[in-house]
Parts: sequence; C-alpha cells; structure tokens
Amino acid sequence: MKIKYRITLLFTLVVTIILLIVCTSVYYLTNLNREKDFRKRLHNRALTTISLLTKVEGIDKDLMSKIDANMFFTIQEKSVVVYDEHDHEIYRHVDSTVDAETANSALLARVRTEGEYVFTDHRRTIVAIPYTRNHKSYVVLSSAFDLDGYAKLAQLKFILTLSFITGILATIVCGLLFSARLVVPIKKITNEVKEISSQNLSRRIDTIYEPKDELYELSSTFNDLLTRLQESFEIQRRFIANASHELSTPLTSISSQLEITLQNQRSAEEYRSVISSVYDDVKQLNQLTRSLLELAKASGSTDGMELSLVRIDELLMKLPSELRKTNKDYTVELHFNSFPDDEDKLLVFGNSDLLYSAIKNIALNACKYSEDHFAAVVLNFVSDELQVLISDNGPGISELDKQLVFQPFYRAKSTSQSQGFGLGLSLASRIIQLHKGCIAIEPGSPKGTRFIINLPVARAFHRLQA
Repeated sequence: MKIKYRITLLFTLVVTIILLIVCTSVYYLTNLNREKDFRKRLHNRALTTISLLTKVEGIDKDLMSKIDANMFFTIQEKSVVVYDEHDHEIYRHVDSTVDAETANSALLARVRTEGEYVFTDHRRTIVAIPYTRNHKSYVVLSSAFDLDGYAKLAQLKFILTLSFITGILATIVCGLLFSARLVVPIKKITNEVKEISSQNLSRRIDTIYEPKDELYELSSTFNDLLTRLQESFEIQRRFIANASHELSTPLTSISSQLEITLQNQRSAEEYRSVISSVYDDVKQLNQLTRSLLELAKASGSTDGMELSLVRIDELLMKLPSELRKTNKDYTVELHFNSFPDDEDKLLVFGNSDLLYSAIKNIALNACKYSEDHFAAVVLNFVSDELQVLISDNGPGISELDKQLVFQPFYRAKSTSQSQGFGLGLSLASRIIQLHKGCIAIEPGSPKGTRFIINLPVARAFHRLQA
C-alpha cells in the first residue's frame, strides 16, 4: 500500500473514532437530559395534582380531571393516580388511549419508606412520590410517554448519523488531498535519486525546504551518502589506475628484457646481468603485491583477526634495530617522557604485527626523507590514549599534500624521485583506524614533518567498539 493511502487510512480511522465518540456522547448526554427533564415534569405534575386536591376546598374530581387534561397537553399517554394512607385510590385521571398504572401495597410502602421512586413500564415513565398533608400520608403516581422528547431524540440521531457519514467522507477526501500534497517532496526525492548512477555521482538532491524538517534531513543524509560514495569511487578508480600502472611497470620491464635477450645469443656475463635486473624487478613486484595484500587486509574489520594485548613501549623498542637492518644509515631515537604508574595504560588491544607495520612504515619514511636519515619517536600518555609522535628533518609536506598523502599510491612532489609505491602512509592510516585510533600530520611545521598517532588503551577499546 502506498504511503499516501496509508496516511489517508490512518487519518480517517482517527477522525472516525473521534467523531464516533463525540456523536455517541452527544446522543447519550442528550438522552440523559431528556429523561431528567421528563421526570421533573412528571414530578411537578404529581405535586400540583396532590396540592390542589388537599389544599383547595370544594374541588371535585371532575374539575381536577379537566385541569389535568388541559395542563398535560404536551405529554402523551398520561395518567395520574393518588392513593391515601390506607392505600385506597382517591383520584384518577387517565387518557382514553391507555390504562392507568395500578400500584400494589409493596410499591406504596416502598415509596413511603424510601421516598420518590422512578421506574418504567414498557415505554412509559412512572414517577411515584410521597406527600404528607395535615398528618395524612398520600402517594401519587404520575406516568406518561415522552413522545415529543423521543421525536427530538430521533431527529438528533438522524442529524448525528448524517454528520458522522458526511464527516467520514470529508475526512477521506481531505486525507487524500493532504497526503498527496505531503508526499510530493518524497516523490521528488525519489525521482532525483533514480536519476543518480555511478556515472553521475556528482549530482545532488535539492535541499531547498522551508522549514528545515525531516525531509530536509533525509535529503541532506542522501547527499552526504552520495559524497562518501563519490569519494570512494574516485579513490577506487585512482587505486585501480595506480595499481595497474605500478604492476605493469615491472612486468613490462621483465618481459622486454627477456624478449631482447632471447633475440640473440648472449655471453654468460650478459645473461647474468639480465637475470640480475629481472630479479630486481621481481623483488619490486613481490614487494608491491605484499603491500597491496596488507592494504586489503587493513581495509576490513577486526572480525576474524587475531587480537591480543600489546605493550606499545615494547613495540617501539624494536624500531631502531629493525630500521638499521633496512639501511645502516637509518637512526631512530626513542623518547619515553614518563611512564604511568598503572602499567595497563601501556597496553593497547589489537594485532601486534599490523600495529608494528603501521608505525614502522611512518618511521621508515621519516628516515628515508630526512636529510640525516634520523627519526625521533616520542611516547606520551593522554587520558585513556597513547600518543606516538614521529618526527623527521626532511623537506616537509605541503598543506595540499597533507590532504592526500594517506590515499593509496599518492606521492608528494618532493618525494617523487625516491623509490616507493605510495602505499606506506595509506596502509598505516587504515591500520590505525582499524584499531579505533587516528593519525594526523602536525600543522604549521616550517621544516620536517611530525606525525601524531593516537591509540586508545585496551580498556577503552571495547567502549569504542560497542
């Protein structure tokens, strides 16, 4: 069912319930008021009759009957019966169309004991009241049928029924118009979204809504999603293009060298030279493939990954010797400013190999691009986080490059002449994010670069993951 019909149905259901409650309440209260008013009229008529009979000297029953007949002209099927203290009927006035009510001794005794008593017999209402005059006790039964009241009640019922049906029909029409107008912006958003594909992700949904309601939030959310998708697609395209280029370069070099070598007979020394060159290309290709696999591994989640408690200080202590093995000119200096009293603050929860790979890649870049091949690594403790600062004395990174260096295969102009694939920082960034941390480049450095890595301690890791 379309949403506009659901809104109309719900709107109609709510209004129907409200109308039903209102109409029923009006009818019920009107009927109560009619009954109360009619009983009061019967009560007053009974008092008038007994007062005339007991207070007016010389009044006879015929005259009293004529008075009752003339005063009861608005009431149908009426009768008045008066009983004395001995339960003897002393007066009776009855319309010709009905029979008078006859009271038994039990009813008369009840009225004298409990006071006024009201009951119905078929469609007639009967009011029995006690009356005392000159130490004499009387009981008056006044009964009638409220024809006029029931006629007005029937008229009210017809009006309420007609109003109820008309109200429901009007509600359905108004609901359809209202819901159709309400879903116009939704249809507009739907049509705009349908026109967006992977070929035109730069298109956005119009967010000109006043006031800025839920539809504005929905459009803004879609636009944010499209922005993220566009960025992901661009990164993916750039990654595929760069990866294809980086993979094809050593493969092309290998195939070209082998093809040229096979064209003519070569000496042993020439074959050795070609094999050595091909071996270097294979090593480069192997290193690139391994980096791509590590990057893919770090792009997932921690599900299925072997995680354990890792002491960050022990991890950092391996850097100087490991980097020196890479290049004997590389120097890493460690600075542990202060150790916390609680050793648990030195623990992070994650994969030891991946964390070491991330920090090592940044330190390796620091040594590679620093003029003196020197990198300084500082460990700080901030609240529930461990902070690792890695500094170098290199040419620095421009503000423009700072926004892009964490993307795969991106290389700053100042480092384009150095050997590498542009995957180290991207891999490090993804590993740090996988461990609920963050990595940034300190702004405003006149020379050199300082990377800031923040990692949550082990006890805070699970709170961030929840």
